[in-house]
Amino acid sequence: MLNAESMLRQQIDELEEQGKYYEMIKPLNELVELLSVRCASGGCSTSKETPEYAVALDRLGGLYRNTGNLERSEEVYKQAVQTSATVFGTNDPNYATTLNNYAGLQRLRKNFDGAEDAYKRAEGIYNATLGPNHVLTVSCLNNRGLLRQDQSRLDEALELHTEALRRLNAEPGNEVAKATTLNNLGSVYAKMGKYEEAKDHIEQASKIYQETVGEASDLYLGQIHNLASIQALGGDFEGAKEHFEWVLDRVRDMFGPRSDNLVSVLNNLISVYEQLGLDDKAQSAREELKEIKN
Repeated sequence: MLNAESMLRQQIDELEEQGKYYEMIKPLNELVELLSVRCASGGCSTSKETPEYAVALDRLGGLYRNTGNLERSEEVYKQAVQTSATVFGTNDPNYATTLNNYAGLQRLRKNFDGAEDAYKRAEGIYNATLGPNHVLTVSCLNNRGLLRQDQSRLDEALELHTEALRRLNAEPGNEVAKATTLNNLGSVYAKMGKYEEAKDHIEQASKIYQETVGEASDLYLGQIHNLASIQALGGDFEGAKEHFEWVLDRVRDMFGPRSDNLVSVLNNLISVYEQLGLDDKAQSAREELKEIKN
């Protein structure tokens, strides 16, 4: 018979596999609380925290971030970073992973200096422990490239993503990471107005995602959102509309009714609807957006 912890882990894994991230919040909180109580009662052998507790906190912080509760994500991630440092030490890849994830939250909150610092610290740890071509080290290059995109420093972003792809090609086998990098390059090219290059990279990434993680994954979902964005930038508003609407239904189900992902899709759809003269649909999207912001 499964104990409470095993049952929670099983439920969380099943929901994640189904892409129901919003529904994961409750059982993951329960797991964190269970692990916290176990530690507080003396069940931790080497310190107040355990690796399982540190990993669960990191996962919960990311879940709050992805479902749009950035304030709660900040609270959880601060605890996760501290716990990870205690459990693993500050020169360990596990600690670097928590830093890398925390940096993603800072980037989302427009705290670019904080994000840059955390990405660089994570990259330094990965580089020293795993090597420059490891997929986790490369993830920091990609993330700093995304940060440069947010800052409109597109030449620097292109350089970082290109270097990430070069390193991945030097160590074959990380196809999902390669697809993510191709996707990032497509985004840069689109922002530079190079739509053919953008479309080529996005289509390459899309094929890899379909073959490796499937259309039900959040990675493929983000991929189709990026493709729709490029179609809109290139003037293919009908194609963009079809893909944005496909993404919208899945974003609501995956990330809940208030996520930043949902806000992004709605904003893009409003623009596309206006271009197509679909005023009723544009107004409906505006009303949903207003409800989210209130």
